[in-house]
Amino acid sequence: MRRPLSLVTLLLAGAVAAAALPAPAWGAPAPQAKGSWSMVPQSKDTNDDGVIDGDGGVPVSGALSTQPASRYKGAGNYIAQPNERLIGGALSWYLSPKGFPVALDACRSVGTEFRWVIRATGSAPITTKWRPLRSSTCDQELVLPEGPHRLTLEVRAGGRTARESLSANVRNILIVAMGDSYASGEGNPRNVEAWLNEGPPFTPYWDDDACNRSVLGAPAQAALALEERSTRTSVTLVNVTCTGATVNRGILGVQSGQGQTSTQLEQATQIISGHEADLVLLTIGGNDVGFTSVLQACALSNNCPLTKPPAGVLQPYPTVQSGVQARTGQLPADFDRIASCLGTDSCTLKDGRVVPGLPTSPDARVLPTLYPDITRAANGQPCSYLTLTPSDFGWARSTMLLPDPPRPYPYVTAAGTTVPLPMDSGSLNQVIAATARIPGWQPVTGTWAASGQSPEGHGVCAGDSAWVFGVTTLAGFGSASFHPNPTGQRVMGRAIAEAIPGR
Repeated sequence: MRRPLSLVTLLLAGAVAAAALPAPAWGAPAPQAKGSWSMVPQSKDTNDDGVIDGDGGVPVSGALSTQPASRYKGAGNYIAQPNERLIGGALSWYLSPKGFPVALDACRSVGTEFRWVIRATGSAPITTKWRPLRSSTCDQELVLPEGPHRLTLEVRAGGRTARESLSANVRNILIVAMGDSYASGEGNPRNVEAWLNEGPPFTPYWDDDACNRSVLGAPAQAALALEERSTRTSVTLVNVTCTGATVNRGILGVQSGQGQTSTQLEQATQIISGHEADLVLLTIGGNDVGFTSVLQACALSNNCPLTKPPAGVLQPYPTVQSGVQARTGQLPADFDRIASCLGTDSCTLKDGRVVPGLPTSPDARVLPTLYPDITRAANGQPCSYLTLTPSDFGWARSTMLLPDPPRPYPYVTAAGTTVPLPMDSGSLNQVIAATARIPGWQPVTGTWAASGQSPEGHGVCAGDSAWVFGVTTLAGFGSASFHPNPTGQRVMGRAIAEAIPGR
């Protein structure tokens, strides 16, 4: 005869059975959809050292030492390593015809799984696959075309679905930098601090060896500053600047002396194929008016502006002053020629070839930068440096760098006499500032003002206050001479970034 089950036994059996059943839907936490989006940086600083890291390879050892390894690793693996060169020596990160990467974040949501639905006018909706809602899987990246999108986050739990819609404007700022050594970062390879601290022997580590191009140059520093300004825009830099460049041998002509086989304009156009430049950073004119010739003449002769130029582009002229003025007078037409190649279907180069112009966006801006003041001592007075006299530094500042030079310029000779020098063409910086007349051009005056209008001088003889290198040949790195030092490049980069409000 079977014994009746006790009440305790029945209760235990019921509890076990209940535990084996799935929890009813009404017992699960209600799903919550909380999403956000941001642009994925295209000017990457992987180790937060204030320098762009690319995918062009990094020395296998000692990248920032005085003697980096000559072999490189990691190029083209789509991973930005600390201290890694720009892609091809010119590009901060890859450009895709499909658009730009956007980070989608569902990590603040509550539920078991989620997906995104992306809608844009004129395009079919994009729906991602359902993914588990875990800390390791709650964020993802998608490449989306530029423009407005409607993002809908869907989160499921217990048979219920929560949704949240977000508006997103996918935007990448494409910067093209063209110009000479003051933009390329001459004197500032990635490992410049090792040279400053330890001296020779020294092997510079450039992003591009032929052009002495470096991400420590002002354009790259401005691009990174702009990248860090907002999470709702990304910034891609195309840097084709090259030491020694002029308008006709660099921007619109081939700079064969630096191993180039195409113009900077052609290089940039090829790299951004399928995209439009939003900003064009332009630093040019110093070599056009004879920067090196002036230095040579002033180093070798008294009364520099009155002497016959010994070499360089000014050699054909009777005096340094007449040569500088003649070549300065050519610059307005040169800038017009550059302007005719930006945002246009065709461009006529120096050699007569007709090529496609650089594609630009409808609201693109061209930012020509004024040159900094390298002529004043810390006390604000003209430098006296090696064989270069205060009179010659004062002449160079007033006739080449002042945006509003005196006309004529009263040059005081070594004998104490005053010679009025004609200034019919104005100064280099005056001509650059005057490009404001060109539609869409916005000269960056801050690159001059920071050093040229300050009470304290930051020139070649300013000691610890100097923002420019002196003669560096004996220090094992001659190409740095008379170029902005790391501080000088940072100041210029900051001035450029500050000239780009609201982007």
